[in-house]
Amino acid sequence: MIRPRRRGRWLILVLLALAWGSATAEAPDRRLEIWLDPASRELRGEMRLVLPPGTEFRLLESLEVTRVAGADGPVTPQRPAPGRYRLPSADAPGAVTIHWRGTLPAQLPGTGLGVSPDGSLLPARVGWYPRVADPTPGPLALTIHVPTGQQAVGTGSLVEAHRHANGVTSRYTHPRTGEVEIAAGPWRPREAEAAGVRLRTLFPARLDEAFAATYLEHGARHLAMFQRRLGPFPFDSFTLAASPRPVGLAFPGFALLGERVIPLPFIPRTSLAHELMHAWWGAGVGVDPASGNWSEALTTYLADYALDEARGEAGETRRRWLVDLAALPAGEERALASFRGGPDPAGRLIGYQHGAMVFHMLRRRIGDEAFEAGLVRLAEERMFHTASWEDLQAAFEAAAGDELTDFFAAWLTRPGRPRLSLHGIEREATESGFRVSGELAQHGARPWPLEVPLVVETEGGPLHATTHLVGRRAAFSIASDRAPTALAVDPDHHLLRRLDRAPAILRGLTLDPATRLLALDESLAPLGQWVLGREAPGGSGERPGDTPLLVIGTTEAVADWLAHQALPTPPHPLRTAGHGRMWTLPGTRIGLVSADDRQGLERLVRALRHHRHRSYLVQDAAGNTLDAGTWEADTDPLRVELAP
Repeated sequence: MIRPRRRGRWLILVLLALAWGSATAEAPDRRLEIWLDPASRELRGEMRLVLPPGTEFRLLESLEVTRVAGADGPVTPQRPAPGRYRLPSADAPGAVTIHWRGTLPAQLPGTGLGVSPDGSLLPARVGWYPRVADPTPGPLALTIHVPTGQQAVGTGSLVEAHRHANGVTSRYTHPRTGEVEIAAGPWRPREAEAAGVRLRTLFPARLDEAFAATYLEHGARHLAMFQRRLGPFPFDSFTLAASPRPVGLAFPGFALLGERVIPLPFIPRTSLAHELMHAWWGAGVGVDPASGNWSEALTTYLADYALDEARGEAGETRRRWLVDLAALPAGEERALASFRGGPDPAGRLIGYQHGAMVFHMLRRRIGDEAFEAGLVRLAEERMFHTASWEDLQAAFEAAAGDELTDFFAAWLTRPGRPRLSLHGIEREATESGFRVSGELAQHGARPWPLEVPLVVETEGGPLHATTHLVGRRAAFSIASDRAPTALAVDPDHHLLRRLDRAPAILRGLTLDPATRLLALDESLAPLGQWVLGREAPGGSGERPGDTPLLVIGTTEAVADWLAHQALPTPPHPLRTAGHGRMWTLPGTRIGLVSADDRQGLERLVRALRHHRHRSYLVQDAAGNTLDAGTWEADTDPLRVELAP
């Protein structure tokens, strides 16, 4: 028996739900009980809820309603179409209990997800339970039964998980939700209490023994840090479960990570924190789909970036984001408000990195104190409700005591980013010291509201200033009592802007639909397509001019190909470095992937999905990273040396 959770915290959440506009006042509670056997894919369910007469609900076609019981006896629903049911319109509104059963398909329609003893996920949208259009959120009591050898996790906070002769029964509650998701797998449960929250892992035995303790340890640290900043965790428990599929998905109270991802050493410091933060943004405060998905940007900024900031790596993270965004082809630029989520790589760059930089600029504009107060206000006002970009703007405006329409209108609705340039820079001596003056310009379809950091380097240390650039051009003048030696515009990359001399990275090839693939051995073409994430037209053995090209082959074949091309060499030699390597050629749109044997190529290709922001990567024969990084630009047009 796993011990039951503490009741006091749940009472607090229920009272908060009442304060936020009680779910009980909007929709009576639902009671959902599920029996799932992943081996046979058999599912049986009972759901008690209140439905008005004439309500239509949907159910997977492979499942069938067996009985509907109303307050006054059996109810016979109509079936206007396969998978569609409608309650009689003559009956009065009231509670009904719907019973259904059937066999789930091996592949759930439209998801790429499956049901099997190795791991199952049932998202709400597939209709594995009776689902009405636009369900009214309300309290949920969820019970899941799975057979021996399986564990289950579902929407909400864990009440208890009881192991018995026939398997495991788990119970979850949620104060206000419209959707229900469950997952199951051959997992071992492990848990720890951290900051008043039950942290749990559900991993297969081999992953449990090797990694569960590490994830619980890191999860406890992340959770304590996040609660100090945002207030109470929205749920009594958080469960991280393993999936045989390469996913990273967050749901209310739990998240799934792919089994191949869990062993990667950086995941407890990155993806785990990201999924925990989604408990506040996305799973707690929901996204209003009509407004656009803001939760990925805010989660990235408050989890991934905040941890880098705590480690003193924030500046490098911002630079990396700008380098990533510089890899976007012109045809893939889009407005932040258009991002809805999904796997599209270009869209994710906008929704995650571009959006996170917008929150960084907002924080700098209104100050740390107002930014933190806005976050807490948003959580308090919208928890277990949806929020739009307009709701976020209102929360930050109230916290800052300032009107922010110019900021949000520009950064949400305009695609792209401004490019900056310097003009007429002069250094002159004055009676009191020195003066550096000039003009700053921004280039783009329309001007963005910018607070541009300027740094004057002097013999006695840096001098910081800010120029307000709301139009095309703005003059500036900075006085110094020490001799200036250089002027730099935004050297720490605080602004969302275009980089004039961004390094060539692998992402530039994977995002560009014009990229061609040259497999020096035809049998390696599938590996090249895996790197690009799609099928690509084949290239000839000749240099393709300005057309982007990915070349893949053995170490010897790629070296031979390079020997016959008039191409620039990288800053340090990589043709035979390590056992396998990827590198881009500066000044070209060419990337190369090679290894000493096919096994090395396969290991390298699997790793490259985590290194698309790199200019080069070198691995040893075991797949360990020996060297990785991005090429440095020779010059920065936004830095000017100031001669005496």
